Amino acid sequence: MEGLQLLTSLGTDFEAELIKQKLAEAGIESFLQSSDAEGMLPYLENGVGIFVEPYDFEKATWLITNAKDDLADDMEVGGGD
Repeated sequence: MEGLQLLTSLGTDFEAELIKQKLAEAGIESFLQSSDAEGMLPYLENGVGIFVEPYDFEKATWLITNAKDDLADDMEVGGGD
């Protein structure tokens, strides 16, 4: 993933895919990297890293920081309506 910046790391593929989708909706291409190889990718502390191009890093950071409510809604399973 040369030249890309680690935006965040998450515990599950599901969470990473949700963020990847939100970034894509905003026109930001992102790449996922799993830490399957034990100890080989120590910077992926939680399991799945999301990487973006350096020129998209600031916008992507803002997006995931300010979209936490939307992401939390997307992660909810079942509704109590």
